[in-house]
Amino acid sequence: MPLSALIFSAVLIHLGIFVCYPESGQMGMLFLFVAPLMWTGLAVFTANAVSGWNRGNRIIFAVFFLLACFFSALSLMPQKDGRSPFTKIMYDEYPDGKSLFAGLLRLGIYVPRLLPPAPPEKPL
Repeated sequence: MPLSALIFSAVLIHLGIFVCYPESGQMGMLFLFVAPLMWTGLAVFTANAVSGWNRGNRIIFAVFFLLACFFSALSLMPQKDGRSPFTKIMYDEYPDGKSLFAGLLRLGIYVPRLLPPAPPEKPL
């Protein structure tokens, strides 16, 4: 897997988790910037080391790299309630349309279809 694909995948993993679990408080945007930056650094420094490996070993390295990126983002993403997204998934608290809407809105993307339907108004 090329270096740019590893970096792009690491950024997409962090963005995806940020969108699914947007209640990250003040440190969420900082985490969204710093964590992919650190994974990018690791990918750049290890790219030279694995360049001499055969294709199969490089694919295995890429899979382990992306799995480590995924599980570390799930475990370390800050949340307002103090529970990581990994813990929330363990207790069957999956993201719904409302949280996806809030996550996309924090990135500046407005998708009102993700909101639950408004309750019908009661007549006077």
